[in-house]
Amino acid sequence: MLSDRKMELTLHSPVGAEAAVYQWPLLSGRGSDKHDGALEIVETIRWVMEDFPELKLPLENNILSNCDTKNFDSMKKLCDKFNRAIDTMVQLNKGLHKPDFPSRGLLRHIIQQTYNQSVIEPEKLNVYQPFSPFVYGETSYDLICRMIDQINATPDDVFVDLGSGVGQVVLQMAAATQCKICWGVEKADLPSKYAETMIIVFKKWMKWYGKKHGEYRLVKGDFLTDEHREKITQATIVFVNNFAFGPTVDHALKERFADLKDGARIVSSKSFCPLNFRITDRNLSGRKHFIRTSIRK
Repeated sequence: MLSDRKMELTLHSPVGAEAAVYQWPLLSGRGSDKHDGALEIVETIRWVMEDFPELKLPLENNILSNCDTKNFDSMKKLCDKFNRAIDTMVQLNKGLHKPDFPSRGLLRHIIQQTYNQSVIEPEKLNVYQPFSPFVYGETSYDLICRMIDQINATPDDVFVDLGSGVGQVVLQMAAATQCKICWGVEKADLPSKYAETMIIVFKKWMKWYGKKHGEYRLVKGDFLTDEHREKITQATIVFVNNFAFGPTVDHALKERFADLKDGARIVSSKSFCPLNFRITDRNLSGRKHFIRTSIRK
């Protein structure tokens, strides 16, 4: 009987890494935050076909055409056929695969997978008081793509996201640029807790796809304290979604930015509030490039 069977679906890695396991039923979350793991599996298979063109014709013709994502047996059949094709390919290519950076489309999918499997109750991320130091706001993937196109990051760059939430921006930068290291600092408890899981799940999926990424760190703390001063002053690219920050936090950040290296680039969602900020010879010296952009979910 169906109830006596182990209700899980397995996807083998196209590069021979540890298999991904999904527990059935695959629906999770509520309302607008509801996530359908079956659709994620289908999209994962499509991205594998995109990355390994030799699989595209046989897999697309034979296993995706008649799949019922709401039926366990149908999904199990889909995964089994996919796994057999993958096992054959892995055996033929054994030792030949070299990790590379993911395409933008695949990276978007990986970060979404990571988020879905790490952030169990996303609705709780939006309970903070507006304009408080704990205000939470996620930044869109497309926005960061536009930022990357503008800043021309190099292997000498150090990136820091001030108020990094659960860490999507840092993960995207680490896998989409050649920055030396990408830092994220988040003060609030819940996003920081989810960020710890994001680190683990992201690494797992990147390895599953056979993709590489640069070094990154997600840490819990107040980015205005002395403990994190060096992370800011040593950064060459600073990202801050300050749209809902109050004038006090804006002012404190502006003072920190006065100590940035010459040529540092600052990407913010709105101009920083003056709040009697005094222009001095010291903070006018050097070149700090502000890039103001729009933050949208």
